[in-house]
Amino acid sequence: MQKSRSDRRKYIQPPHLILIIFSLLVLFSVLGLDFIGWKKQDRSYLFSTLLREKKATVSQETLEQVVLKSLPLHAIPHESIQQFRDTKGALHLMIDLSSETYEQMESYLESELAKVHAAILGKEEQRGEDKNYYLWQVEGEKEKGLIILFSVQKDIAGESVSLREEPTHQVAIIIDDMGYSLEAIQKICSFQKPLTVSILPFSPLAQETAQIAHQNNLEVMLHLPLESINSNEENDIEGLIHSRMSEEEIRRTMDADLEQVPYIKGVNNHMGSKITPNEIFMNIILGAIKDRNLFFIDSRTSVKSIAYTVAQRMKIPSSYRHVFLDGESQEDYIRSKLIELFRRAQKNEKAVGIGHPTELTLRVLKENLHLADKYKLELVFVSQIVK
Repeated sequence: MQKSRSDRRKYIQPPHLILIIFSLLVLFSVLGLDFIGWKKQDRSYLFSTLLREKKATVSQETLEQVVLKSLPLHAIPHESIQQFRDTKGALHLMIDLSSETYEQMESYLESELAKVHAAILGKEEQRGEDKNYYLWQVEGEKEKGLIILFSVQKDIAGESVSLREEPTHQVAIIIDDMGYSLEAIQKICSFQKPLTVSILPFSPLAQETAQIAHQNNLEVMLHLPLESINSNEENDIEGLIHSRMSEEEIRRTMDADLEQVPYIKGVNNHMGSKITPNEIFMNIILGAIKDRNLFFIDSRTSVKSIAYTVAQRMKIPSSYRHVFLDGESQEDYIRSKLIELFRRAQKNEKAVGIGHPTELTLRVLKENLHLADKYKLELVFVSQIVK
């Protein structure tokens, strides 16, 4: 009897061993069901998470790096590349290269981007006298967009803008509201005239526009947004200085706006009918302009503006707008305003006109800028007008 009980104990399994076996069975069952769900593209936790992490790791290393790594492979030097991120986090690349290198790189880059499932949303081409410009807009699967501006040197370079020495009676024209169209800046460059372009600080193509203007020997200004008394919609623009700001906020906004546009030589105001009549605001704004050794042009968007007067008192090289060229969208009107500008310059020795990069305004300018010679005027950059 005693022996029988002892024998039975030998065959009873320890409780913890049974628990381990049961747990393993449950684990394998769960893994199996999760794997089956993943294969069927149904509900899955473990395998889908691992796959997402793997894809995320790959995507983070692809879009920008594919482009940047391709540049040394085509012998593009570091000094020919500029890059920055806009306020939405998208990377902008500006690359100078020869036409032969661009031809080689185009197909290679298309192939490499396709490998990482990046889509080229569009290629915009603008042909100039000395360079052709190609704007690529690239989008990754889960990444911020990538914008690439290729500045492609032509095999035969065109002649650059030339200015006569010893100017007498002078006229300057500023094209405002730039930074939204490569076609507009390319048309202006094609005139081969010393025009000044004024770029809005947070416009989508601000840096690209400045780069093209600079490469084509045009003068670049910051078109500084200031609060208007007329419209709440107009005042809803990034980089705007408004009347509710403290001095510190104004200076901070000025710094941010000035950093957005490279190659700037001066500043003129965009809107501003609520700010330019206010001496306190203009002292702060013009102080920041003076600190950077820039000139200032009062766009005179308000008859009450004192901006030019304050600038002169602060000994900032400055002038003001004499004629708005395109207050009305009619060809005859714009042409008549251009003639008015020439006559003012003829009478007063100097005059400044402001227009906008509309198709109509640019066409009128292209067809009529030669009339400056008839009035014995020299067309100059606005920096040559200021005093």
